[in-house]
Amino acid sequence: TRFGNLGNVLAEDSSQTNVFTLESPVLTNGMFDKMKEYFDKTAYEIDCTLSLDAQGQLADHALRDALQRLRVEAEDAVRQGFSHLFLSDAESGPDKIPMPMILAVGGVHSHLVAQGLRTYTSINVRSAECLDTHYFAVLIGVGATTINPYLAFESIADRHSRDLFDNLSLDQCIENYRKVVDQGILKIMSKMGISVIASYR
Repeated sequence: TRFGNLGNVLAEDSSQTNVFTLESPVLTNGMFDKMKEYFDKTAYEIDCTLSLDAQGQLADHALRDALQRLRVEAEDAVRQGFSHLFLSDAESGPDKIPMPMILAVGGVHSHLVAQGLRTYTSINVRSAECLDTHYFAVLIGVGATTINPYLAFESIADRHSRDLFDNLSLDQCIENYRKVVDQGILKIMSKMGISVIASYR
């Protein structure tokens, strides 16, 4: 997974060598936080939740309005010079519910493509509903650069604390999960005859 506006990929200059890369689009909770810290002032976070009213209900057209808000917010951020967008549903709680992350990422990605801005930013996703390989593949397919399934990792940590993984360390459990997801994504890509993740995205 490569970051930044790659420009002319055939150019033989530093623009193609000084590129931040990751071996996998799947990020642990710690990796996601570190990456956000690394990008610092070039990172912009967008809240992908829907607010509930006092009765615990959604307003009419809440999802449509929220999707439009995401598009506008993402476009404004890129035009202001932010080169890394972070879409997150981590703010969900008693008075907020998460948007379907595939819809949110696809909406932002397609809008930025239509505005000619997509190559100027990465789209990094923190999602609670992302658990299985198919969900990862769809998120990448609709435009995600990296994905942090934070609830999956928190669930693994919870199970590990209750000694449900025999003698495996927590790091081994998390790495096993990442490895399985990576292999699943590779299998899906290879069945489609695609060799690099950028083409799948």
